[in-house]
Amino acid sequence: MLFGIILFAAIAVLVIAELLVPQGSLPRPDQWGKLTRQAFERNRRYTELLRIIAKHRLFTIKLGPGSTRSASQHDAEALALKQALEEAGGAFVKLGQLLSTRPDILPPVFVEALGSLQQQVPPAPWAQIEPVLEQALGVHPREAFAEFTETPFASASIGQVHDAVLRSGERVAVKVRRPGIVPLVERDIDIAERLARSLARSSDWAERFGIEQLVDSLTSSLRDELDYTQEAANIAALTEVQTQIPAEARVRIPHYFPECSSDQVLVMEHITGTTISSASISSLSIETRTGLARRLLAATFAQIMEAGVFHSDLHPGNIVVDAEHHLVLLDFGSIGRIDSDTRNRLGDVLFAFSRRDAGAFTDGLLSFVDLSDIEDETTLRRKIASFMARRLGPGTRLDATMFGEVVAILSDFGLRVPAELTVPFRTIATVEGSLRALDPGFEFIEEAGSYAHARVRDAAQPSSIAQAFSNELLSALPIVKRLPSRIDRVTGNLAEGRLGMNVRIFADSRDRGFMRELIDLGVFTFLAGIFGIMAAMLLTSNTGPQLTETLTLFQIFGYLFLVVAGILTLRALFEVLRRRPGRSR
Repeated sequence: MLFGIILFAAIAVLVIAELLVPQGSLPRPDQWGKLTRQAFERNRRYTELLRIIAKHRLFTIKLGPGSTRSASQHDAEALALKQALEEAGGAFVKLGQLLSTRPDILPPVFVEALGSLQQQVPPAPWAQIEPVLEQALGVHPREAFAEFTETPFASASIGQVHDAVLRSGERVAVKVRRPGIVPLVERDIDIAERLARSLARSSDWAERFGIEQLVDSLTSSLRDELDYTQEAANIAALTEVQTQIPAEARVRIPHYFPECSSDQVLVMEHITGTTISSASISSLSIETRTGLARRLLAATFAQIMEAGVFHSDLHPGNIVVDAEHHLVLLDFGSIGRIDSDTRNRLGDVLFAFSRRDAGAFTDGLLSFVDLSDIEDETTLRRKIASFMARRLGPGTRLDATMFGEVVAILSDFGLRVPAELTVPFRTIATVEGSLRALDPGFEFIEEAGSYAHARVRDAAQPSSIAQAFSNELLSALPIVKRLPSRIDRVTGNLAEGRLGMNVRIFADSRDRGFMRELIDLGVFTFLAGIFGIMAAMLLTSNTGPQLTETLTLFQIFGYLFLVVAGILTLRALFEVLRRRPGRSR
């Protein structure tokens, strides 16, 4: 009898433990020390961030749909967010800078405020940089370079840049990653991802907006910036792109020196000139600046629409005009890539945009999203058409808020804009500001229309049609080669009476997940009811071995069953409350 009680108690403990802490959710004992230290550092950082959030009153900021903030309130909130990110430092400054390139996410006033984010980080001392360089180069910097300036001429949160001269006599810029920056950035990335998951679980708007996907995208870009081999690969990719696009759309890409570069050090050509964000750019003639603006726009469209590989952060500080009036691009930490099908659909959107064709623009835009769950597609199309009429009428101009409005319209209908659309549109909206810096009177819509019409004319040329037909034929060739064997197999099965058809009822992963949750909920509810009934029967029973004057063995079992029934009931209630109405799964 005692053995049975012990066995039952052990099983009950295992059941309760599995409900509260599922198997696999706890790490192995040999990892506890490391994870405890990480948790301590993370909690200390949480405390610091909470203090900063409270200090700048970020709890009151509201950016989601339905915000009724005035312009002055938004100005104050944008400034508070900028100051808070600067004070938080680390990865949060870089995340803020990346967010400043996302006019599809934030209102213009926030984009402008975050665009001026600067973290006052003093350069790392030479005693810390010297061993990093020596490890990366394999020799002491004095042996690798003819000249090397120990004091950096630029310093940021992730790295700093030193002036140097190669043994060949070429002047170069040596970018060095700060020692010990990777663990600190990874800690902040972990915190940002945890906060995104928490927001997605607690906020319908955050989940519908795709806050987790947004943070994943930003942190992925940030990790790329930590690895200078990725930036070197981006430089190589954009250099190759220049050979694939028309001569009138080419820009200069600085070359790098792979024999001197690594994941911690990037040695590249030293660029001299004037960034178009500088006030001295106005000293150039208006004809020169207009020509540069047209080349920059042509380069952007050619990279996106023809090559599918493009610089995704063309703000004025990343574009230099050299002494020969050539455009030189800088900062290759992040570039965009899109496939040929996406480029074709973007071309349709651009052509409709240039012709102010609301219907074609709507069709092209909606080809990027899933309309299967839309209940009122007519209203959605009407809203997009109204947007086109309002923002593309006579006298209007393109700015970074336009794409944000399109995203807001789609979000109101529960549609999530895919990255293959947001990245090129974000790039185009960003480069518009650079075009205005070069030529304040630059007519973006007219120039974009000229490019779109030229692209359509080129596509209608006999040589282009023949090339497109050849490409389609080559793509269909594997299908054509497999067709005879498949026809033979189908006709053979038909002749033998063995022709059948397989249908997957729950082919969609969302349907499978929904059914799985319903089954889990049903099991929890059923077990809770069974254990509850058994507990009631045992507690009201007067039979069984008497353990005390008022308590029998069956009643002890009844109390245990009651505890299990309560836990199962709470778990079922949690599942019900977690699936709030209107929450997408």
